Amino acid sequence: MSNPTSRVIDVLNFLAAHPTETFSLAEIARHVGLSNGSAHRILTTLAGAQFLSRNDKRRTYSLGVAMVAIGQATVEKHRGIEVARREIGRLAVELDLQCSANAVVDGELLVLVKEGNPRSHRGLTRVGERRPLLPPLGLCHIAWGGDAVIEAYLDKAAPHLSEAVRAHLLAAFPLIRRRGYATAANGAIILHAREATMIAANQIRDQAYWSSVFTSIEHLTPNEVQLFDIKDAGDVGVGYIAAPVFSPAGTVAFQLVITGLPADLRTREIERYAERLCATAALITNETHGRPPKG
Repeated sequence: MSNPTSRVIDVLNFLAAHPTETFSLAEIARHVGLSNGSAHRILTTLAGAQFLSRNDKRRTYSLGVAMVAIGQATVEKHRGIEVARREIGRLAVELDLQCSANAVVDGELLVLVKEGNPRSHRGLTRVGERRPLLPPLGLCHIAWGGDAVIEAYLDKAAPHLSEAVRAHLLAAFPLIRRRGYATAANGAIILHAREATMIAANQIRDQAYWSSVFTSIEHLTPNEVQLFDIKDAGDVGVGYIAAPVFSPAGTVAFQLVITGLPADLRTREIERYAERLCATAALITNETHGRPPKG
C-alpha cells in the first residue's frame, strides 16, 4: 500500500471512530501524523467527493453523505453484520446489558455494531472504535487460531507479561475453546487497561499512550485475564463475556461481547448469561452459513 493511500485510509478510520464529532484540519493532521499541507490535500479531495462534509463556517470536517451508500453496500455484502445487529439488539433488551460485536482489522479490534446502553461511560464501546489486539483483549479471536497465532499474540506484550500471567493465558485458550466463551473478573487494573487502550478524540497513540497500556498489562492479575472458575469472581463480578461467531471457512468472523453485568450475580446466573450469548453467536453462525472449526 502506498503512503498516499494509507494516509487517506488513516483519515477515514479516524473519523469513522468518531462519527458524531467534527475536527479541524490541524486536529486531523495531528491525530493521523500528517503535515497540514498533506492533510489539506486529502481533506479537500474527500470533501469534494462528499466522502467528508466540511463546515465552512467552523472549518471543520466530519463523515460525508457518500459514506452512507458505501456503508449500506458493505452491510449488504457482509450480511452477518446486519444479522448480528438484529440478534444482539434482542439480547441487549433481554439481558438489559450492552452488547457489541468486533472484528480484527489490520491487527486491531474494530467495533462493528453495538446495542443496549452501558451502565458506565468508563471504557465506553462505540461503533468504529479501534483498540490494539494485544493481551488480554480479543481472546476469542485468538483461541481458535492455532499455536502460531497464539504465540504471535502473546509476543506483542511479551516484555510486559509476567511469567504467571503468560502461563495463565496459555492455559486459558483450551479452556475458552471447551467452554465456547471467554470471561474475566472485574478489577481496577483491567478497567484501567480498557480505558488506556481506548483512543479519545483528543488523544493519539504516542509514547504516553503505549506506556499507559503496557503499565496496565504489567499489573494484571490472572483472574482479570481469564476466569478458570467463575466462582473466583467473588464480590467484584465479571467484567465481560465474549463468544465467537464463525465464518463459512471455520474461522472467527467476529466476537460478540456483553458488558455491564451486575456485580452481585450468582455463579449460575453468570453461566446463564454466557449460555444466552453463546446461543446468539451460534444462531448468527448458522444463519450466515458459518461453521465451527473441527477439533
